[in-house]
Amino acid sequence: MKMLVVSGLAVSMLAACGKQETSQSTPKETNAAATAASAASKGPVTIKYYNWATGPSIDQINQIITNFEKKNPNIHVENVQLVNNGNSVEFYKKLDLMAASGEPIDVADFSNVDFVTERAARGVLEPLDEYLKKDNINVDETYYMTPKLDAKVYGLENSSQLWLVAINKDALDAAKLPVPTWGWTWDDFREYAKKMTKGSGDSKQYGAFFFTWGEYANMSAFMELPHPYLKKDQTPVFGDESFKNFFNLRRAMEKDDQSVKLYSDVIGGKLRYDSEFLSGKAAMIPTANFVVNLIKDTAKFPHTFKTVFAPMPVSSKNVEVGTSNLGGSFVSVGKSSKYKQESYEFVKYMTQQMDVIRDVPGVKNADKDKVIKAVVGDKTDLIDVDSFSATLFDKRIKTVYDPSFSTAYSSQLKPVLESGLSKFLLDNLTPEDAQKQMIEEANKIIQQNKK
Repeated sequence: MKMLVVSGLAVSMLAACGKQETSQSTPKETNAAATAASAASKGPVTIKYYNWATGPSIDQINQIITNFEKKNPNIHVENVQLVNNGNSVEFYKKLDLMAASGEPIDVADFSNVDFVTERAARGVLEPLDEYLKKDNINVDETYYMTPKLDAKVYGLENSSQLWLVAINKDALDAAKLPVPTWGWTWDDFREYAKKMTKGSGDSKQYGAFFFTWGEYANMSAFMELPHPYLKKDQTPVFGDESFKNFFNLRRAMEKDDQSVKLYSDVIGGKLRYDSEFLSGKAAMIPTANFVVNLIKDTAKFPHTFKTVFAPMPVSSKNVEVGTSNLGGSFVSVGKSSKYKQESYEFVKYMTQQMDVIRDVPGVKNADKDKVIKAVVGDKTDLIDVDSFSATLFDKRIKTVYDPSFSTAYSSQLKPVLESGLSKFLLDNLTPEDAQKQMIEEANKIIQQNKK
């Protein structure tokens, strides 16, 4: 973790010591779109699209590129996988090194809105407002979520990732429980987990599974707070009551109910959410809609049970119906690109095209039936289409997440949350002690980044 923090700081410092293009806008910057547009008339150009795709995703991207090039014969797009193992963490390291060394970056993928705004704060990404204005595109009306920093747009949403709960229908039916609907709470989730827990020893089926990502440390923070790590004044939000409540829920489900595996066993066994759920060892998991592609991969995860879907639980009945953790993947244009207009054209096309549907699109006007058919495919025996559609396309879905809270060091705070839960569960701390340690560690990171 320390190496990641130091690496992030080093990249930030190197970027800051460059041309300082992230401060006050100049006439040259204001006319960036017009300048880039003029380059399009100079003939065919080649832009590079950096991502970490693997397997069938590479072929799907290549098909999107082929379709784009047919519509834009003067723009050639090179599909570049910076890593060949699908590891996004390694991808970001390499991308940041490219940015620090001054190597041109045309188009890049990002798996989290914070990752976009961090690079924007370092001056790595091109603001897209002038390009969007020219095309009369209102991002708030067009996309579910848009990365913004200082009210400027720095990326467009390529896929929408709604967090939901995947449930083994066989386990649900055996416990004689209905499919949960909007408004169920974490207390309800706990009861469901207890009722779906059965067996003992190696053959035990746990009612639920929590993974090691920061989202699982306090899922209420990611759903119901404007930012899971920071307040508006850039101080840590880790003192919020929701952290105490969720930490206690985690401990109660481990120790009292024994309806989830011990955190120590998850860490020690390097267990994953996909294999635990799809092997039948856990009856339900909070996850996002990307789990559908895993469910369909029966070669890697052989199973026969059908998965039903429910909205994410909320902290109380007072939370507005539809509030959820709505994330996604994003595509951005590099500040160092020599072909910004052409890169923007590809980003716009990629996020709005419907010919090759790789995942749930980030645009709001996507054809629901077409998306469901493409995402689910012929796996209706494994995926309950009705509950999936009802959860994913409910018009009440909203997020209270505010990307303006993000900073150049936001991702450095996620390990603080993960470490806080780990110490709470493994060292038997009180929630208050764990929160105190998290706040102290977060303040150190904040102060280091202010220097």
